[in-house]
Amino acid sequence: MRLCHEQLAAAAFAALCALPTLSHALTESEPLSMVFEPALEPAERPNGVPAASLRLARNCTLYLPAIEDARSNKANAGNLTVMMPTVHATPRSVQSLRSGDATAWTRGALQSLGRYGFQAVPGAPPASGGGARQVAADVALRLAHAWSAGLNLVSHVVLKVSYRLPGGETVARQYHGMGTRTNWTSANGEFMSVLNLGLEEAVRGMASDAAALCDGRPLPEPVAVP
Repeated sequence: MRLCHEQLAAAAFAALCALPTLSHALTESEPLSMVFEPALEPAERPNGVPAASLRLARNCTLYLPAIEDARSNKANAGNLTVMMPTVHATPRSVQSLRSGDATAWTRGALQSLGRYGFQAVPGAPPASGGGARQVAADVALRLAHAWSAGLNLVSHVVLKVSYRLPGGETVARQYHGMGTRTNWTSANGEFMSVLNLGLEEAVRGMASDAAALCDGRPLPEPVAVP
């Protein structure tokens, strides 16, 4: 029986070490990598049920004149709370997560818009107007925050997008994205994974509106936040 328990413990430890996103535990002196990695499409996921394509647009060029980090706190990207293993879960310590280059992170996410049917082009559209199926958008990262919640990690990412419409008019929208995943070892790869999930959800909301503009349809009214 003891040998069986030891074998199970060894197998569990080996499986934990094999997880690719764990990397190493964070320290307050080390910034997050801020490298965007999109999640697999449903049809690409191992043992997943084939799903419809994520393509929302057809041959639409999305110009990106400006991509900026507009967060009020550019130095940090969340916090890790270490809890005491007690009934009342008393916090033992709180550790801030240092942010890396969030502008490059946002730019990387926008480059993934090709999976939604867009050709993402840095810079402003040509003065001649270019093709008919195009839209221009200035993108600002307003929030990128990840935190530990018990055995889980949670993230909240907010993008503000200002679309440049024909005739010089602009219309702005905010896109919120949330991510969650199990917290194994409070590692840097785990925090980046959950932040990437939040950013990907926000970008998906942007892709839906950009596709409408490319088709000449008006944007839906923004949802009021209570």
